[in-house]
Amino acid sequence: MKATNCPVDAGSGAGDLGKGPRRVRIIEGTFPQCTLSLMPLLHPERYIVALPADELEKFAREWASLKKGYFEVERFSGAGDMGRDVVGYLSKQRHEGDWHNYQCKQYGKAVPLNVGLGEIGKILYFAHEGEFTAPTKFYFVAPKGVVRTLRTYISKPSELKKALIDNWDDYCAKTITRKKTIALTDALKKFIEAWDFSNVSVISVDVMLADAAGKILMAKKFAESPDPAPKGVVPGTIEDREMPYVQQLLDAYSERDSKLYADHSAIAKHADHAPHLAMQRERFFDADAFTRFYRDNTMTEEIDLLRNDMLHGVAEAHGAVHPDALTRANAVMQQAANVQPSGVLAKHARVPVKQGICHHFANEGKLKWQKK
Repeated sequence: MKATNCPVDAGSGAGDLGKGPRRVRIIEGTFPQCTLSLMPLLHPERYIVALPADELEKFAREWASLKKGYFEVERFSGAGDMGRDVVGYLSKQRHEGDWHNYQCKQYGKAVPLNVGLGEIGKILYFAHEGEFTAPTKFYFVAPKGVVRTLRTYISKPSELKKALIDNWDDYCAKTITRKKTIALTDALKKFIEAWDFSNVSVISVDVMLADAAGKILMAKKFAESPDPAPKGVVPGTIEDREMPYVQQLLDAYSERDSKLYADHSAIAKHADHAPHLAMQRERFFDADAFTRFYRDNTMTEEIDLLRNDMLHGVAEAHGAVHPDALTRANAVMQQAANVQPSGVLAKHARVPVKQGICHHFANEGKLKWQKK
């Protein structure tokens, strides 16, 4: 995927984020209507606000796909969507089980009351008709939010239910389908009354950008830096998963001293090797925390890119002639500290993380300190 710098005119109106033209780094292909064209806005928040309706749905689908807990995410569009724009299925039962509905509303202003109630009414009507189970969550994806009256109702589920029922004839009866007027029958009313209206909430652009999935999506689309990973926590005792790289270090210590160190306890009081091993373990767990954090946030491709850069970055230092294995290991550590990886995670790849990744390579058999 190619990146391009798009010129942007900051404008001069109230609330503008800057003055004069600036260039914003956009990943080509992520916002087709913006790529390689003049960009009218500055900040990711403002790009989202300006997205056409269909692009907002695509954005919401990507955003929902990054959320944990969904078996599958599907986008519906066009006539016949029955009130569904983006759907997150919680199980393989899909529409016969629990699911979440993301109703995308891209307006020049906040979503009005009649539109909001109409969309809730539509989804519940088709659920009552047996097209699908009623959603267990109903989200308005509205970059500019919803009007105050609708937000007030949403914050008071019982009042939202009453407002829908009381205004059915005005907001729902003739808008659900063009084919006929949908009367609020006793059976439909009973179905609506049984639904939990606390399921309804609003996802504004602020909400989308503030949560983990939104930050990752923005990092991918705008080449922005995601949140930093936490530092690793080194266990008091060596874990089984550490043994491959620890054993390589023990072999290196043994070679250096011409003395067999059978296990890590044998160097526990060694003036040089004990602190050296402690530092390598710190690096290993910093890299472990880094990798886990970003993989859990679905940045697998970015992690793989960084790891590949690191492996290539230390290859010559590893392959050079060294007097012993410990010298080779230390040379690789020194080189790893100087590698400048590419990608959006590079900013957060601290020196111990880059060095620790090399110990993970040792664990995986990709780097060996002793040449046999």
